[in-house]
Amino acid sequence: MTSRNSKKTICPSCKSESTLRNSRARNTKERIIKAITWFELYKCKKCGWRGWKVNIILEQRAIKKIIFYTLLMIIAAFIVYNLLKLVV
Repeated sequence: MTSRNSKKTICPSCKSESTLRNSRARNTKERIIKAITWFELYKCKKCGWRGWKVNIILEQRAIKKIIFYTLLMIIAAFIVYNLLKLVV
């Protein structure tokens, strides 16, 4: 459903390829963000930029599955709602 970004990482600041490396969280706020999201901290070896980048990218088929199952849940909820209205 999801995959790691296998492409070369490009620095958003200097646009250099393959210069980003993982960076450690420096404070509690960064640790919490890192623990509960798909963001990772990176630091550029060339220009010193340090920031967040998404670590996981949704594939097209995963997006289609998410849309399909969301619609299926909406339809099921609509049917259950109408059945309960008939009973009560």
